[in-house]
Amino acid sequence: MAERSENAAGDMMSNIMDAIAENLPNKKSVRFDDGEGSISDQARKLFGGGGQGGKKSVHHVLGGGKSADVLLWRNKKISSSVLGAATLAWVLFEWLDYHLLTIASFALVLGMAVQLAWSALASNVPRLEVPEEVLADAGRAAGAQVNRALGALQDISCGRDLRRFLIVSQVAGRLN
Repeated sequence: MAERSENAAGDMMSNIMDAIAENLPNKKSVRFDDGEGSISDQARKLFGGGGQGGKKSVHHVLGGGKSADVLLWRNKKISSSVLGAATLAWVLFEWLDYHLLTIASFALVLGMAVQLAWSALASNVPRLEVPEEVLADAGRAAGAQVNRALGALQDISCGRDLRRFLIVSQVAGRLN
């Protein structure tokens, strides 16, 4: 009895698969290892086999530029700085079990301590003051310029300066 139900289930699955296969369009088989630009062709070019005869340098394979220079140790100072910073980050996060928030908090506290020491040591610096008359004159001059510009804009928009009104409307028409 169990054999009949297994055969019936197998026959039903076979019928479903046949029906699906009949409705699918016929496609050609695709090979990934032949032709220009295939994966194996790219691998051969990358590792020095075959190709058009032009071999790429390791610098070019790594993308060229500053990042390739750092990876190939062409600039010893920058490469050693990157290695030192990565090592310091690894030591802080793995060995000392710090978290990013802890390190950021320590950096902020250190910055505040340096700023406090700087302000305490620089207490004898003379205080700079700008006279009020200079600021009042600058404010009056800026206010006069703003009022003059607003008056000119009002004359243009109301049509009192017809030539400028036409120029502005022509420029606005070109923008739309």
